[in-house]
Amino acid sequence: MKINKYKLNEIKSMIIDETKLGNNVKETNKKVFNEAPALITNYGTSHSRNILNEMARLNKKDDSQSPFPGNNYKIWAQGDNSSHKPPHMHIYYPKDGWEIKVFIGNGQLWQVVSYGNRGKRDMLSDIIRKVQQWFLLDTRMPGRFGTNQEAALHEWDACNDD
Repeated sequence: MKINKYKLNEIKSMIIDETKLGNNVKETNKKVFNEAPALITNYGTSHSRNILNEMARLNKKDDSQSPFPGNNYKIWAQGDNSSHKPPHMHIYYPKDGWEIKVFIGNGQLWQVVSYGNRGKRDMLSDIIRKVQQWFLLDTRMPGRFGTNQEAALHEWDACNDD
């Protein structure tokens, strides 16, 4: 088979330089994280998170009718491919500075990342009730269908490929 000069140039342009690709990915991630700082609230902690495993905000399109409107709360699922971490999502309320982790399977509190303006004895039961309500609502996340709970689980699964 004979390849003409023009086809050869097309093939050459398709060869990917891994270093350039890696640098482009890093620059894209920097831009994304500069626009969505809530996704990296724990980035300075001792456990390093894989930037490529960051996930989309689950409530970004939620309006004032939602228990967690996107302009006030930030909810995301995060993957790190650790077998010891169950499917969970983070809920962050920048106004008061608290952040929690909630099990996606049952909506119960897993861990308090920071209490912010809440006391350390606060059981956050009002937030857990909101999670139960939010889970039952149809997702407003683009490209997802079903309930918020199903969308959160899909996001978790997409990031944590076992």
